[in-house]
Amino acid sequence: MAALVLRPGRSLDGAGLYRHLEQLLPPYARPRFLRLQERLEMTETFKQQKVRLARDGFDPALVAEPLFVLDEAARAFVPLDPERWRQLRDGRIRI
Repeated sequence: MAALVLRPGRSLDGAGLYRHLEQLLPPYARPRFLRLQERLEMTETFKQQKVRLARDGFDPALVAEPLFVLDEAARAFVPLDPERWRQLRDGRIRI
């Protein structure tokens, strides 16, 4: 998962981000999940709060920020809604 902060007034272009990452990263290095945040939380030593983000996971019922998942068939990052999350959890969608 990658945590992103968008510039004010911007929205996520899931297909555009997919194309951009496709040019820069091999498939195994591309994030499967995205979490949009208003700001990145830092420790006192200016490191990202990765432990909290990892602990929160990617269940949309537990995470308040918008979540997206990589959809290879659509070649885009798409919103991770509760139904898509259940499909992932149950193995009906593979990432």
